[in-house]
Amino acid sequence: MKASSLFLRTGALAALCGIALGISMAIAQDHTLHSVHAHINLVGWASMFLFGLYYHVVPAADSKLAKIHYYVALPGFLVMIAGVTGIHLGKPEMEPLAGVGSLLTLASMLIFVWNVFATTKSVAASKPAVVATAR
Repeated sequence: MKASSLFLRTGALAALCGIALGISMAIAQDHTLHSVHAHINLVGWASMFLFGLYYHVVPAADSKLAKIHYYVALPGFLVMIAGVTGIHLGKPEMEPLAGVGSLLTLASMLIFVWNVFATTKSVAASKPAVVATAR
């Protein structure tokens, strides 16, 4: 499966989780995990989906490096969310997970930036992707 598809699917699932968490917090009138909700929506939904869109629109970027990006970004996101959740639930021993996850997320962003700079100067990147339309 292409990195674009992996990122798009992960982003969509993160959106679903972020919305579900937001609704459950509202129902319970307990916003203890508001920061977790924000991280899921920003890092999971927005960032992952934008990565997927970039890789889909710039096929030259959807390469082995994009797959490496995904396999660094996903554990970074999951470990960071676990750590932030633990911190907000009063478990300070989970703080190292938030740190490791954040560093993996930073590493994944560095990979993405590298890929963007490498592919936006190429001729292939300047050609628009063909998007199939439903008939």
